[in-house]
Amino acid sequence: MGQANNNDGCVVKVRGLPWSTTEEDIVKFFAECNIRNGKNGVQMTLSPQGRPSGEAYIEMETMEDVELACKRDRDYMGHRYIEVFKAKKSEMDWVVEKCGHNMELSKDDATVRLRGLPFDCTIDEIANFFRDLEIVNNGIVLATESNGRSTGEAYVQFVNKETAEKALMKHKEKIGHRYIEIFRSSLAEARLASGPKMRSGFSMNQRHAPYDRNERFGGMNRYSGISSRSNQRSFRGVL
Repeated sequence: MGQANNNDGCVVKVRGLPWSTTEEDIVKFFAECNIRNGKNGVQMTLSPQGRPSGEAYIEMETMEDVELACKRDRDYMGHRYIEVFKAKKSEMDWVVEKCGHNMELSKDDATVRLRGLPFDCTIDEIANFFRDLEIVNNGIVLATESNGRSTGEAYVQFVNKETAEKALMKHKEKIGHRYIEIFRSSLAEARLASGPKMRSGFSMNQRHAPYDRNERFGGMNRYSGISSRSNQRSFRGVL
């Protein structure tokens, strides 16, 4: 009882997700539902340009879970309300296969997102937090609002995905008195969050090299305070 036929599956589609949404965020949003395979049952989709599409498919255990999930239609995630509606598994499989190449590219970016940083956190402190891991040149950016206030988030690009995986193991470790959350991310997400004026700074083609304090901090205030009119966010730091 409650099982769907093999063609339809037990799937919901969500639309309107914040660009920084992770699989973990979606699992929390549907905490009252049974998602098949946990966060592995969440399929985030990317645009042809490799950017987050704001959409995802979630495979539920039963149709009762689907109905329960649909009751969250128009509920808020952060400052965005999320559309939730039923979908077919065949549609999910087709979309995931179509954008799978872009998703594989994003996994190779070796980029992570930090959340929960102290508002006065510096690039120097983030570099020290990852002092045993190799970061690419100009590979740290701190997110700020248009007024220059820190959002408590940052993006870090490592020399390879193996190093990025090691960085994820520092999830919930502390900077100062704050526990830091660490999530997989992509250069596309970092560029999108940074806005059109800053997007070219965080480059997929950067030369991989050890972290160089003098090189990185020689002009660390150069981009401070530059804002994006499109999304009211910018990044400060050497790009």
